[in-house]
Amino acid sequence: MLPLLLGLALAAQQPEVRIRTTVPLVLVPTTVTDADGNPYAGLESGDFELYDGSSRVKHEIEVTNQPLSVVLCVQTNRQSGPALAKVMKIGSLMLPLVAGEGGAVALLAYSDRLALRQEFTADQTVFTDAIRSLRPGGSGARMLDAVDQALHLLDQRGGRSRKVIIVTGETRDRGSETKLAQVIEAAARSNVTIYSVSFSVYLTAFTSRGDERFGKKREEDHEDTRPRVYEPGGGSLITALVELSRLGQANTADALAKATGGARFSFLRLKALEEMFLKVGEDLHNQYLLSFAPPSGAPGYHDLRVVVKGHPGLTVRARPGYWAPGQ
Repeated sequence: MLPLLLGLALAAQQPEVRIRTTVPLVLVPTTVTDADGNPYAGLESGDFELYDGSSRVKHEIEVTNQPLSVVLCVQTNRQSGPALAKVMKIGSLMLPLVAGEGGAVALLAYSDRLALRQEFTADQTVFTDAIRSLRPGGSGARMLDAVDQALHLLDQRGGRSRKVIIVTGETRDRGSETKLAQVIEAAARSNVTIYSVSFSVYLTAFTSRGDERFGKKREEDHEDTRPRVYEPGGGSLITALVELSRLGQANTADALAKATGGARFSFLRLKALEEMFLKVGEDLHNQYLLSFAPPSGAPGYHDLRVVVKGHPGLTVRARPGYWAPGQ
C-alpha cells in the first residue's frame, strides 16, 4: 500500500496552476476510465466535446496543480460502531492519498448532532489523531445537514483549491432539516464534488475483526467494492432525485454523488475501505479539468454533457449541470 500511496502523491505534483479568466469560468472535472475501470491518460482538448444543453461550447483543458480542500463527513451514531472502528484506522491515508501535495482535510462527525472534530489541516498527525478520537454515540444520521455544513466550510476556505466532500455513512439520511434539493444546488453553485463511501450498520457488525474496537468477528460476507458510475442526466436527473427525496425513496448517498459528478463506493472490511479511499484519490488526481465561459443572459440550471471522440470503450463521468448566476 505504501509504495502505491507515494506514487499517487508524486503523480499529483503537476505543473503550475494555469487558470486564466476575465469572466467566471465553469469548471468541469472529468473522469475518464477504460473498460477495466483504470484512469485513461493522454487525452487532449480536441478529444473532448462539451455541451451546455444542446449547444456545443468552446472549452479548454486546464493544466493545474490546484490543491484539494477535502471535508470528510463520518457517521458516528451508536449503530455505526463496527464501521466506525474501521474508519478510525484510515486517518493516515487522507492527506497523502486523497488531498495530495498542498492539500488540506477537515473532519465532521454526524449522528443526531453535528460536530466539527478537526478544522482544515495539512498535518497528517493532527488529522490522524482527530479521526482516532471519534466515538459512537447518539442516534439519527443527519447526512444532508452534515454536507450542508461541509459546504459552508469549503466556501469559507476561499482560494483556488478544488473542493471535495467525502461522506462515510449509511446510504440514507435520517433526521436532517436540510433538503436534498438545497444541498445539490449549493454543491453545484460551489463547484463541489461529493463522494460517498457507504456501509451497512447490520452487515459491518458481522465482518469486524476481534481487534476492532466496536466489532465482533464473524464469517465473511459479500461486498460490492465497485464504484457506482453514472451517466449524466441533466435537469431531468435533478428533478428525478428531488422527487424521490420528496417521496422518501431517495438513496441519499447515491443522489449526492450522482448530482455532483462523484461516485459511491461501499465496504464491509478494513481492506475494502482502504481500497475505496485509494480509488477516490486515484479519481481526483487523474481528472481532466475542462473549463468554459458560460453564455450571458441565461441564468438558472444548465445541463452539461461531456463526450470523448474517437476512443470507443471509455467511460466518461462529469458533473451533470451547473447553475448560471442571474444578471
